[in-house]
Amino acid sequence: MLTGNHVNNELIKFRRRVTSDFLRKSRFDPFMGSAPTSVIIRMADLESDGKQLNVPLVTQLSGPGVGAGTLRGNEEQLDSYGMPLWADWARNAVANNRAANKESSFNVRSTARELLSGWARRIVRDDLVDMLLSIPSSTIQANRFQSPGNRVNGIKWSAATAANKNSWTTANYDRVVFGSALANYSTTFATAVANVDSTSDKMTAAVGSLLKRQAKQSGVDPNNPGVYNGRPKITPYQIPETDQEIYVCFLGSRAFRDLQQDPTMYQANRDARSRESGDPTKKNPIFTGGGMVYDGVLYLEIPEITQRLLLKGVGAASIDVEPVFLCGQAAFAYVMGQMPRPTQLEDGDYDFVTGMGIEAQYGVGKIAKAPLNVSGATVGDLVDWGVVTGFVSGVGDA
Repeated sequence: MLTGNHVNNELIKFRRRVTSDFLRKSRFDPFMGSAPTSVIIRMADLESDGKQLNVPLVTQLSGPGVGAGTLRGNEEQLDSYGMPLWADWARNAVANNRAANKESSFNVRSTARELLSGWARRIVRDDLVDMLLSIPSSTIQANRFQSPGNRVNGIKWSAATAANKNSWTTANYDRVVFGSALANYSTTFATAVANVDSTSDKMTAAVGSLLKRQAKQSGVDPNNPGVYNGRPKITPYQIPETDQEIYVCFLGSRAFRDLQQDPTMYQANRDARSRESGDPTKKNPIFTGGGMVYDGVLYLEIPEITQRLLLKGVGAASIDVEPVFLCGQAAFAYVMGQMPRPTQLEDGDYDFVTGMGIEAQYGVGKIAKAPLNVSGATVGDLVDWGVVTGFVSGVGDA
């Protein structure tokens, strides 16, 4: 008879190196910077002290001047507004005791350090995604300094009422697009988004070009051409170290899928794109699934838009609708109160309990401006400074 092993005598090995699940780097990073020409402006004014940061916004002079007439008494007034922003804390930690740490198959402290760093990156990325569809407000965001805190300024879409959504849609009539036709617009958000259908209102290169034309025409009152009403004009993003101006469009996975399948976009990347030397799978987005460029718009997929901002069942025939965001300069703000720093538990149980954590303070929000001669702006007054928001078909894969 063959001799078998007793279960307690069988060799079991554990790798000391831990495998964790996927955490993607933020695709917002290349468009963040301290310059006012960045899509997301990084502002460090609250790092030393302060509760609130007011961002001064000044529009270009737009009057006709006086020619040879009398200038005194006919000077043009500067139109300015201070957009208030607030930061909140983001903190997390991992704790264990000496007994558990001694018997663990992996180093808990080194693993916790890596996971906490990943958590900090993820929480910032998720807040940036929620910011994209937030409704700007001139009052402190709800639940600030509470648990788990709220670093998104304004009103998150998930917390917005129907009246909030209607007010935002009305205030931003020249920078919201529903589907593939401007005629889908309504001051009632639910009515407008219900016009988005699953066939003609998919994300395409044509829809992207429509969003771009809206950005170019922003700040113009169609009912009073030539009359300035204090609405900001969206400025294209300029690629660093070049003079090329483009708009940057952030899309979720479903909208990006439809854009990839659009014949115009596919043909442009197949035929009009310069021929790269070497392996084409490293550069051409047909093979890589990377960002696409067409008609002066750079399209980037942000999968978390689908995960966090998909509007379930609100379109025609109850289809899902996905928002897309065509951005120019100074569309959003990232206000830093404190850079992420490691922390540790100092008062454990006679050094038997140990813990390590991470903490940061920041706030994110849309940059928005009140129209001319509007003080004490409410949610319905504020106009998005640098973004056109589109709503397209977001039907899931079969």
